[in-house]
Amino acid sequence: MAENVLMNEMSWTEVEDALKEQRPIALLPVGTTEAHGPHLPVTTDTIIAVALARRGVAKLQDRGLHALIVPPVTFSVSQLGAEFPGTVSLPPETVIALVRDVCVALSKSFRVIALVNVNQEPANLEALKKAVEEANKAGASACLTDFAKKRWVDQLGEAFGAGDHGGSFETSLMMAAAADQVREKERISLPPMDGLAAALKKGATTFAEAGGEDAYFGDPTAASAEEGEAMFEALSGILALHVAEYVGSKA
Repeated sequence: MAENVLMNEMSWTEVEDALKEQRPIALLPVGTTEAHGPHLPVTTDTIIAVALARRGVAKLQDRGLHALIVPPVTFSVSQLGAEFPGTVSLPPETVIALVRDVCVALSKSFRVIALVNVNQEPANLEALKKAVEEANKAGASACLTDFAKKRWVDQLGEAFGAGDHGGSFETSLMMAAAADQVREKERISLPPMDGLAAALKKGATTFAEAGGEDAYFGDPTAASAEEGEAMFEALSGILALHVAEYVGSKA
């Protein structure tokens, strides 16, 4: 197997060689470009998704499955934080069409396209699920691991379940994946906030309405690289298991 699993760093001949080994799985990171507090970059979701995909490749290899990471989708539905500078929110129908068509195009070379997404905004998840549904109707074989499902959520801790956004969960992942992009001075000065989930249940439609005037929810000061590695271990295990089950169901 090719040592490099990031397709965006490979030449077309290297991709060709990797595809010859066996018809691999494509891991498609899907991120957003949106505010994640004053301490994290607006590309946080994409950085985490790519880092998770890298760990997912290794977990799939342990299961005898070959995978490549294709270039990420970096824009998606970000309605909750749309008013913050740096947030770029696409209409759901645009995201559905984009992700669907990427999956269909990738299906010509890959046996399965597995979306890798950690963003839990309800409208975004709905769009990605619809994109997978439409891609499969169009002849692709695509899947999305929904980490918030009851089967998985208990493995990811209280912060995730409470609707962490730039809090201890995501900040820990960033400290493990790209510590140099965490603004440490800002991180340690931020007061803890309630998670986003409860506010969404009460009808909040924006970060501001949910009380997140700085575009984060949770406790960034409780984050650590060690916790981030533990969460990546849990997330990548879930991802690999779900993708392996999906591949097996299509065999």
